[in-house]
Amino acid sequence: MITIVMTHNKKFTQFRHESDTWKRYLQFIQQENNHLKTRLSQVLQHDTDEQFLERAEYFQSKFIAEDDTVNMLRQDIHELDNMLTKEMPEDANTIKELQKRLKKMHKDMEIVERQFNKLKSDFNLYLTESL
Repeated sequence: MITIVMTHNKKFTQFRHESDTWKRYLQFIQQENNHLKTRLSQVLQHDTDEQFLERAEYFQSKFIAEDDTVNMLRQDIHELDNMLTKEMPEDANTIKELQKRLKKMHKDMEIVERQFNKLKSDFNLYLTESL
């Protein structure tokens, strides 16, 4: 019984570590996204043609969607944190539920990272080619 509890403690410690890492990464994405929106605003202060404005509108909507995604993931992590702050359960169903949620978060965070890096790259490439 003590071995099982110690194993669960190690898992919960790892779960909390991953949660903290994701929170820091989401904060980074939010800061980068804010930087991109600021850059877009700066570029739009200069004379731009209609084609550029259409593309700028596209990027602006993508940046807003990224904000929404980050907020949803923060909420998911908050729910996960709530599960982790409760007394450490010894029942296997709760551990399985946590592992299932963590696996989903791993996938979601990988997708967000890929999508955001592509958005950032596409935006910077567009500005480089258009200005």
